[in-house]
Amino acid sequence: MAMLLLLLVAWFIDVDKALTILADTDWRFIILACVIVQMQIIVSAWRWQIIAVRLGQLLSLRSAISEYYLATVANLSLPGGVTGDAARVVRTRQTQGWGLAAQAVILERLSGQIALFLIALASWIVWSVFSTVSVPDVVGQLLFTIVLVVAGAGLIVGALIHFAAEPITRFIVSFGPAIHRAWITDNQWLIQGMLSLLVVVTYLAVFAASAFAVGHPLPLIALMTLVPFVLLSMVIPVSIGGWGIREATAASLWPLLSLQTEAGVATSVVYGLVSLLAALPGALCVLLFSKRRAR
Repeated sequence: MAMLLLLLVAWFIDVDKALTILADTDWRFIILACVIVQMQIIVSAWRWQIIAVRLGQLLSLRSAISEYYLATVANLSLPGGVTGDAARVVRTRQTQGWGLAAQAVILERLSGQIALFLIALASWIVWSVFSTVSVPDVVGQLLFTIVLVVAGAGLIVGALIHFAAEPITRFIVSFGPAIHRAWITDNQWLIQGMLSLLVVVTYLAVFAASAFAVGHPLPLIALMTLVPFVLLSMVIPVSIGGWGIREATAASLWPLLSLQTEAGVATSVVYGLVSLLAALPGALCVLLFSKRRAR
């Protein structure tokens, strides 16, 4: 699917122009983007560690950061986008069991997706109210698709509660108290909200740095209205690491603010490469350290 989407994007844009933009990449901004990715991973791991501890799991911040580097590389390079998260569950289940580990990982990812969706929704409202350019159909379709996915997931959960085996039903029902402990009590909603907002800001900052790197910096209005929808499109599990759907969304949105389509695609490509390559050194260090400790 990712390759098909990329081929469709290549069909509708000037590929030579996009490649020329990529060839003139400013590596100073690539380095800056890579530094921001480190902050992104560390804050995300901190968010996970707080949730895990709130649920009663023994997880140090150092271990959370190590596991998050590995999970990030896996999510961005393997199909489905959740392989790394599944690995986090498996690798941190030793003392408290897989159920508690799975709840912590799911709630951590869910808090981030909720924050991203709310920011995208807010940008859609701002765009509708203040922009002279009408909101494109693709934005409404994207939001509608996300709502349908959430509604479908809710129906599946409801069916599982009623018809699934008792262990599965018990696991699903236990999410109520888990959400209360992780997100609500002791003002955790404020802590999780601030951390998730900071993570989304780092996403936007990496995208902005990628745009500077290809020589087509984004105006603030584009960063606040277009980029959230490009990032939100990556949530739809139809590609590997968002490849294809991210570029297609950028190609369709950039012209709305008189920005070059090829620049949007080039920026998206750089964003995807930076997100993966910036996490690789940390993941490799974790693996090498683990092997040395095992020996």
